[in-house]
Amino acid sequence: MRLDDFFIRHGFKTFRAIRKMLQTKNVCVNGKRVFESGFRIDTRHDLLNVDGENIPVSPHVYLMMNKSQGVVCTTTLDGWNKSVYTCLPEFLLHPENLPPLHTIGRLDMNTEGLLIFTTDGKLSHRLSIPESHVKKTYLVYLRDPCSDEEKKIYRETFAKGNLFLEAEKHAPSFSTQPAFLEWISENDEYCTFSGSDFTKCRLTLTEGKFHQVKRMFSAMGNEVIFLKRISMGNLFLDAALKPGEWRHLSEREIFMLQGK
Repeated sequence: MRLDDFFIRHGFKTFRAIRKMLQTKNVCVNGKRVFESGFRIDTRHDLLNVDGENIPVSPHVYLMMNKSQGVVCTTTLDGWNKSVYTCLPEFLLHPENLPPLHTIGRLDMNTEGLLIFTTDGKLSHRLSIPESHVKKTYLVYLRDPCSDEEKKIYRETFAKGNLFLEAEKHAPSFSTQPAFLEWISENDEYCTFSGSDFTKCRLTLTEGKFHQVKRMFSAMGNEVIFLKRISMGNLFLDAALKPGEWRHLSEREIFMLQGK
């Protein structure tokens, strides 16, 4: 792939801006300074570095978004709801010579947090199939306060698994796998929800059924007021991203998702 094509695919808007960047920044391929925008890189083997920062040269696109409340994870718009895809530039939605960009899993309309986009179908499949047991952690604010004894019951019930959840809408009933619940008392850096009097916790699942977190707490007689996914596997949401903002994943973050 030409170097200028690579940079256009990864966010540069004009070839002129790329040529200027090559003259003003220390752009190296495999340790050698490059000045020509037509220089060809091997996306399978070459190492790209800009001013000391390693840049992933995978032919695929990998993005992280801090999803906002009130937007849906679908490309089909109904005229009422905004889609997460409307937050992304057109050149990323339909990258040249690549499969369409898609999300790895979804988040409910009113759930915030970590959403991963990619053109890499192999990675998407590996992270999505139930057999992978990929951990997903959520920040949860609850309507009702819990005593120390009730917190213990919640924690032990979730850890044991086999919590029966009634069917909801098109989703059938099922019994949960073991989940890890951690109660927290301080305000969390990821929370954008106003109010400090709610009971707070982090819940880590290895499955992701329809409305599962909300259904689990509902089965315990409580209600989720605020919900935000903060990690998937070993990848944590960048706390510097405001709701609706996105960025490319770093090389290290891509390797983390790939389990390398």
